[in-house]
Parts: sequence; C-alpha cells; structure tokens
Amino acid sequence: MMSSKKKNWVQSLQPSRLNVLELNDSEATTLPSTFLSQHVNARNPDPVIAKLVHQFLRINRPYLNRLDAQANLSYNGDAVNISVKSNTKIGAVPLFSPITNKNEYSLVIKPRFGWNGVGPVLSRTGFRYLPEILKIPQLRISEAHIPPWVLSTVVLSRIENFIKKLDRRFEMITETNPIPKGTVDWADYAVNKVPKAKLLAFKSTYSDLVDNRVVKSFIKDTLMRQKQSLLTQRDFGVFVLQLIDYCDSMLQQLVGISPVKPSPLQLNSLLHQTIETDFYAEGIQAIQWTSEEKGLAGLGDLHGLPWSMNMEVLFESYLESILSKISNKIGGSIKSGRLRETIIPIDWDPPIVGSQRSLIPDIVFSRDDDIYIFDAKYKDHWEDLNIKSWNNLEDIIRERHRSDLLQILAYTTGVTQKNINCCLVYPCKKDTWHSLLKRKRHIHKAQISRGSKRINVFLTAIPFELNDVEIDEFLPIFMN
Repeated sequence: MMSSKKKNWVQSLQPSRLNVLELNDSEATTLPSTFLSQHVNARNPDPVIAKLVHQFLRINRPYLNRLDAQANLSYNGDAVNISVKSNTKIGAVPLFSPITNKNEYSLVIKPRFGWNGVGPVLSRTGFRYLPEILKIPQLRISEAHIPPWVLSTVVLSRIENFIKKLDRRFEMITETNPIPKGTVDWADYAVNKVPKAKLLAFKSTYSDLVDNRVVKSFIKDTLMRQKQSLLTQRDFGVFVLQLIDYCDSMLQQLVGISPVKPSPLQLNSLLHQTIETDFYAEGIQAIQWTSEEKGLAGLGDLHGLPWSMNMEVLFESYLESILSKISNKIGGSIKSGRLRETIIPIDWDPPIVGSQRSLIPDIVFSRDDDIYIFDAKYKDHWEDLNIKSWNNLEDIIRERHRSDLLQILAYTTGVTQKNINCCLVYPCKKDTWHSLLKRKRHIHKAQISRGSKRINVFLTAIPFELNDVEIDEFLPIFMN
C-alpha cells in the first residue's frame, strides 16, 4: 500500500477499467506499464512509474510464479515497461494493484498454437490431463479471453468421478412389487388390487440403499447447463461435439432424476454434513461453479477461476496417444514416463545429496529386438531449425538442440536391445508440417554405431490437430 505522502502522485486510487496482461506461452515480450502510468500525476512521471512497477512486481511475484512467468522492470529511454517471459505453462492468475492493494488485474498466458490446437489434443488424449484450478483469489476480467469449453473439461471430469463414487444411503421407498416387502399397505391391496385380480401387486414401503437422489438432481442440473453451454461452442471443432457426447453419456445414467439447481446454502450443507473426501469436494465445487455461472478467466463480467496447465505434459500425453495408435497398427508395447514406467535409476557412490537420482524417458516403445525411446520437447525452436540455416541459428537455440540430443542419448544407457532408436519430437504449426511433408523433410535421421549396437537418432515434428490418416506419415521411423 502506498504511503499518504505518495498518494498525491496518482490521479485516482481506483483504476478506470479492468486490465488483462496477455501473452503466449514460451514468449518473451515487453508489456507497456500504461495500466499503472495512467494514474500517475507528476511532473517527472518516470521515477513514480518505476516505483509502482517495482511494487507491482513484488506483490504479484507469488502469482506470476504459479504460471512460471518472470517479470522485470525495463526502461528503453522513452518509457518504463515490464519485460515478461513465459515458459510452457498456460493459464490465468490474478494480479494486485500497488495503488489499491486489491485484485484489479490479471495475467493470461495462451497456448502459442491457439485454443483450436489445444482442444483436439485434449480430445485425442482422452482428456487425461486437464487444467488445474488454483487455490488463489479469483480473477476480475471484463473481456472473453478463454473459451468456456476449457472449464467444461474440468467440470465434466470431476462430475464423472463424482457419479462413480457417489455415496449411497438408506432411504424410504414406496413402490408396488410382485412380492410383499417391508410394510405392505393391505388396505390398498384389498380395495384396489384384489377386485381387479392384481393378486401379485403389493404396495410396499421399505428402506433401501440407493444413490443420493438429492445430489444426483444437482448433478443433472449441472450436466444440462454444461451441455447448453457447449452447444453454443460447436464451431470450435469436433472435440466440442465429443464433450457434448460426454455429457449425454452421463445424463443417461441419471434417467428418472429431475434436475434441480442447488442453492449456496444446500451446497455448503452438503460439504459440512458429509465426511469430505477429495472427489466429493471437487464434485461439489464443479456443481457450484456451474450453478453460479463462474468461468475461466475472462467470461463476461463474471469472476474467473484461476488455473494453469503445463503444455509440456499435455504435449507428452499427445505423443503418447499417437504412439498408442501406431502400436495398434504394427504391434509392440508402450511404457510411459508420465506413469513412471520408464525410470532408469542412477546409483551414486558415495551418494550425492540433491543430485539427479534417475533418468525418465517420456515414452519407451518396444517391439521384438527393437527399442524406441521418445522424448517430447515442447520447445519453440523447431520453426527456427527449418526456417533458418544451421549456421545462422542463434547460439542459444543451437545449444538447446545439443542438450536435447545429449539427453536422449543418455537414455540409451543400459538398454539391452540390439537396435536402439531415439526420437526427439517437437511441436510445429500445421502449415509448417505440410510444407515439410511435401518436401519429405518431416523426419530427419542420423546413425551412431557403438560396438555391436546401432543407434538411430530421429528428429521430427508433430502438429497439433493431427488426424488418424496423417499418423501414418510417421511409420517410416519404425521401418528400419
């Protein structure tokens, strides 16, 4: 908070509009400090703006860290700006004003391949990796920056898990059965059933273990609202239609249940009356977000939910799904580093505290005497490798590529198969991939001999939105 002495530097303690600082992942950019400088009223504003920027960065450092973003003050001689570098996390977090000490701004990091690229990837991976909702203050945003279906993937996943593990309880049920059960309404039997020759129709009231009908009614309301939202987003792509089918499949499990919109009091009561488990709390949260029409960072004038997603993990999951389809065609088995199935231990003697204890390749594909080690690299230099010549590449890009090669070659240590294949896989734009494919340059190969062993090294790129037919273009890697 600014001291009273400094308050005369600013024209208004309340920003005139809400602000969104926006950039792509894996990007270094300079953002103007206009959102702060517009409130400065001083003859020489630069020193005042610099102080505000320093305070802004200091109080928001914890929130910037949630997206692995680094930010610093920069001055080009004309204006004070903020230099921001994003890494491979996307998402949205709140940012606080150094003037009001309130949540007035937000940072949104978008996927550099676009939302229409991320959607198909989420779909192809079976929505196994989803955005993480952060337990930090909510955002205030005035413009739509993130499509609503992003939140729908989280909500629907939580609801599916909620339905599977929904608590069951005893309830009193009254229905007509062919045999007496519990307390039978004999008067009804004598007056209404016997005269009509319905001798095997007993109106019975009994206690039975059933799924929680109240919660199910809330769940059905949630699914219907999510489906209604998704129906308005069909232009995003086929993956939205898959999410709609996902909704329908869960709605089929709730046939006979009437949808009921829960009140905040009812949701709070459910959380406090039941022993809280992770799936239960997450399920109630998903119902609450939908009921209160909350959206991910930037939907209308609503408070947004802060979230993050690691594109490295998503890209690895995407590659895993592609290799699974190839495995179904040519045979072989797949082990996933994501599931910690590919660990190669490193035994130090004597032990070194804090040193690397193991190597974990992203994906290992085995078939007969062949082994294929894949390393997914969600990095930005594939386009540079193909647009520029190697001699003209910046030293930092060339060095990163060397590190990638050394890392994947280290994974071959201890491999017993005779034929060893290593493959570095980078993301690229669809237009770039089509250009490479046309020139037959989408796969680069090198060979290293080590005694009786042969190591093939492949360098390739995979575009987002790769379809099942286009997957066949990677089969030459497996035809050595």
